[in-house]
Amino acid sequence: MIACRNLTVRFGGHVALEGVDASFSSGCLSAVVGPNGGGKTSLLRALAGLQRASGQIVTDGAVAYLSQRPETDHRFPMSVEEYVLTGAWRRTGDVRALEDNEFQRAQDALGRVGLAAQRRHALDALSGGQWQRARFARLIVEDTPNVLLDEPLTGIDAPSAELLLSLLDQWRNEGRTVVAVLHDLPLVLERFAHVVVLAGRLTASGRPQDCLAHAALPGFTYFPPEADHVA
Repeated sequence: MIACRNLTVRFGGHVALEGVDASFSSGCLSAVVGPNGGGKTSLLRALAGLQRASGQIVTDGAVAYLSQRPETDHRFPMSVEEYVLTGAWRRTGDVRALEDNEFQRAQDALGRVGLAAQRRHALDALSGGQWQRARFARLIVEDTPNVLLDEPLTGIDAPSAELLLSLLDQWRNEGRTVVAVLHDLPLVLERFAHVVVLAGRLTASGRPQDCLAHAALPGFTYFPPEADHVA
């Protein structure tokens, strides 16, 4: 579970988010949608503890965050398995302290995302869809009760997108809190039980079937994900 009360994010004199009250339940797939510049990324970064904000944030455990831009350059000289193992650092604090069970976790995670055969490959040998699968494998190894995903399906092939959506379903069934920033409103209607609509503030929260009618309101303009420039 993750919740915020009166959450406000400022960048200098610019207010990216103002007075947001929102709650994301365990065992539920939640989406965050809204116009470009509406503060979607700012919300996730604040909930993950990566962005300074005022107000109150409450969680029931550790939070993992998948950013729009990879946290590691795929040209970095490491194997796919080594990259996925960095998800264990929250538990171990030191790559030299990794035990056999962590290597097994990584291998199992790579199997779940269809990359078992690529585990010894260099990161730069992966395609875009495979790279995103590896990032999800790292999240599996990180193993937190709360998972925040910023545009996790953007720019990847359809089979990879469907596989990653199935992982979200598995995390939901395991009782985790899963929150994803998305631009694909039909997907939100089809696969997500809860949605938060942002436009610099909270404009709607609840069932997608109810809230996405607000997409027709002034100030909510749909843009493709590649145009998103939220800080």
